[in-house]
Amino acid sequence: MTNIMTENKELAKYLNACMQSDEVNTTFHLIKVPSTDELEFWIGQHRLSHCAGHYEWSEKFKKNMWVKDD
Repeated sequence: MTNIMTENKELAKYLNACMQSDEVNTTFHLIKVPSTDELEFWIGQHRLSHCAGHYEWSEKFKKNMWVKDD
């Protein structure tokens, strides 16, 4: 799991750097370029979406946790 998280972070850094360049057209720069942390979150969400499961609230961690369906 740590390897995937490292890959997500590196991909997020790369995408953020590309979006910061002048070569990317974000509708005439009216759209805020997502931060590395935001990109990393969405990359992780995308990867999880291919797994069978659902989110449940965790009182212990005070956040939604992914639960794999059997």
